[in-house]
Amino acid sequence: MDSRRIINTNTILLIAGLLVLGYLLADVLLLVFAAIVLAVGLDGLARAIAERSSVSRGWALAGIALGILAILATTIGLSAARLVQQFRDLSVEVMEFAERAQSWLEEKGAIALIEDMDTDEDSIASAAGSMAEHAMIFGMSAVGALTSFAILIVLTAFLAANPNLYRRGVIRLVPPDARSKAEDTLSSLAHTLRWWFLGQLVSMVVLGVSVGLGLFVLGIDLWLALAVLTALLTFIPFIGPLIATVPIVAVGFSEGTQTGLIVLAGYIVIQNIEGTILVPMIQQKAVNLAPALLIAVQVLLSLVFGVVGLILAAPLTVVAMVAVQKLWVEYTLGEKVT
Repeated sequence: MDSRRIINTNTILLIAGLLVLGYLLADVLLLVFAAIVLAVGLDGLARAIAERSSVSRGWALAGIALGILAILATTIGLSAARLVQQFRDLSVEVMEFAERAQSWLEEKGAIALIEDMDTDEDSIASAAGSMAEHAMIFGMSAVGALTSFAILIVLTAFLAANPNLYRRGVIRLVPPDARSKAEDTLSSLAHTLRWWFLGQLVSMVVLGVSVGLGLFVLGIDLWLALAVLTALLTFIPFIGPLIATVPIVAVGFSEGTQTGLIVLAGYIVIQNIEGTILVPMIQQKAVNLAPALLIAVQVLLSLVFGVVGLILAAPLTVVAMVAVQKLWVEYTLGEKVT
């Protein structure tokens, strides 16, 4: 009995230690996981092209990589300056919209009047020091972000180039009698992540192009920045499109009440089409994430790990659900997962 207690205690301590170690290495682990998700998605696209054509998987992957580089180079070359200026104008539009909304609320008595700021020399010096400190932090964060992005690209390239090498390495860490189950679980994880990645990619393209075309037809100058921002935020299920609503609606109402209502109604229609038709069609091949569960995980991970946790919450949830279904429900409880 004592030996069992010792084993249980050691197991609990081991799990606690692993959790603490995982939290301390969260930045590195999340970066590696992001590279795995991208590599699995690119590998899935390359395999799909290879199966439907005479091109090998390697050449298909090389073509996808060159295509992505060509799109990025063309976008930067043709519209980088304009896009940067549009993002600056967009931030100004959103701030002006927020100020007008605050003024309206103050007039209605919903918000108390803002107290006058203290403008003595000490406060000015303090504000200047604070600005300098924030500028230094921002510069360090920018360098760290660029470094992380470069590492992400390199990791993704190596993982996508030869995924079987790393897959075999993981399998060899498992006891021989459980390797077939590990192989089956990894196959299910890869299959589900591929379809999830494809679903998000289709959603990004559909929403980005639709929003861009709609705003362009309405004559809104910031259509390109809003289209790119919408496409990027759509990678985050549920919460991302909601965040994208704020600048879109703000810019729309800055052009006039009628234009704002048209933009809001059009975005709601596009979002409903994407959410009720496109996503369910693709999720038939992947795990169907419960909205309440996913939103709860997104909020939790965003509080613990910040923006990176919010971005990777959906694929992490996918991996966790598939792992539970295979390792616990199917192999431990003996129930077949449909």
